[in-house]
Amino acid sequence: MFSFASSPEIDQKGGAEMGRKIETLEDFKRILYLWISPLLIAALAIYNLVPHTGTRTALFYLATTRILIAWNALFLICMVFKRYFRLFDYVNLVILTVYYLAIVMDCVFQYMVPGKEGAIGISIIWSPLLFLYIFITLKKRNGIIYSLALFVTTLLIGMPRFRHFSFDYKISMLIFYLANLVYIAIFCISHYLLKVFRELEEEKKKAYSDMLTGIANRRQVQAWLDAAVKHADKTGTSFSVIFFDIDYFKQVNDQFGHQTGDEVLKEFVRLSSRVISANDYIGRWGGEEFIIITKDELPQAEELAEYLKASISRHSFGHAGKLSASFGVTAYTPGDTAETIVRRVDEGLYKSKGQGRNRITVL
Repeated sequence: MFSFASSPEIDQKGGAEMGRKIETLEDFKRILYLWISPLLIAALAIYNLVPHTGTRTALFYLATTRILIAWNALFLICMVFKRYFRLFDYVNLVILTVYYLAIVMDCVFQYMVPGKEGAIGISIIWSPLLFLYIFITLKKRNGIIYSLALFVTTLLIGMPRFRHFSFDYKISMLIFYLANLVYIAIFCISHYLLKVFRELEEEKKKAYSDMLTGIANRRQVQAWLDAAVKHADKTGTSFSVIFFDIDYFKQVNDQFGHQTGDEVLKEFVRLSSRVISANDYIGRWGGEEFIIITKDELPQAEELAEYLKASISRHSFGHAGKLSASFGVTAYTPGDTAETIVRRVDEGLYKSKGQGRNRITVL
């Protein structure tokens, strides 16, 4: 299969690598929830099967667990159908917070103060999940405030009764508080690092994509050509290049203005991207000039150029009306470099222009 790596995270038709599946934080969270929710439902169901004592506290946890199973099942259904996302986000945060505080209070009042065994462990298990959810749901500043407020609340629950704890429980409680502070610090730093990483990725995309049309720019096309030549040299295969531009594009700008010209370029790219296959690469070389790199041999590349030329001629470009394009087509031959290929295909385009435009020259 014809393939080569591009320098930045730009796909073959110029979009962001994750653009079709994950475009926003909400998309990421939805996918995360679709994975986590079934596991959480399974964990709650297993807990529901464990034998429980008939105490009031045990019955409360059992009833709460069953409610959470039903709630998370409803939550999962809504995530599948993309409904009520933010509502579930905030309600889940409240549920987790209340559940977490209830566990802490249970540990303190039912186990630590009376000196019973088996207290703090379950709270430690839930802490990372809750603090992770806080930072995913809320913005960084609000996440920090909410997390610290929750931490202070647990302090107010435990510290006034600290003197009643056994020595082992005092150590466990101190570790619990320190662990919560570590979780808050880790998620806060991670949130910041993810933001920095996302900004750097955006800058990389800007460096290798055309700001107007969204497809690859000249720098990216050059990188693709260099990689394609290396791939062809190594494997003994070939590839073809189609170089084309819009005929009389300057007249479009002069007659209708540059805004219309920009819209024509974007529509031109959309049309061209629909014509090429998923394994072809398209980029803007400059101005109204575009390049397609295809795995096809020269005859198939010429057919692709013919089909694209006909599609452009049939298309109406808004205020600009009907337009045409001229093409140069060539294929890699042993000994070629990216520069010789571009020079040859540019010569083909120049000949098409000189012979009346709206035609294809194969070299």
